[in-house]
Amino acid sequence: MKRLIAAAALSAIVLTGCSYEYTDEDGYRMAVINEGFPVPKNAYELRPEDCTTEIAKSAKYKLNNIGDAEGTPPDEYLAEIEKWGWTELMDKRLGNVHYYEKEGKIISLIIQKNVFDVFEMSDGVEL
Repeated sequence: MKRLIAAAALSAIVLTGCSYEYTDEDGYRMAVINEGFPVPKNAYELRPEDCTTEIAKSAKYKLNNIGDAEGTPPDEYLAEIEKWGWTELMDKRLGNVHYYEKEGKIISLIIQKNVFDVFEMSDGVEL
């Protein structure tokens, strides 16, 4: 019986460690659509939205607590994006939709409570 309880406790600890939840300590990796744009390392890729004439590439990720109820992302994540050389286009921000520019490329970041989308905008698109 003691072995069963110990095995159950160990399983719970291991499964908790594998959860997809935002923590700044886990670090960042390159987005699948743009190698220069960071996404949290433990974000799980989902099926992305279809591209349109305005969107050249898209990626969708699941990550618990990446945004609050209004879609506000953690300040640490926004700071990391800027560390990677991206500049937020503050005048283009619409609620939980953030736009970043680097070397002529524009990325749209849309944050919700547990999912976020990264879109590389088509060249020449008007925001």
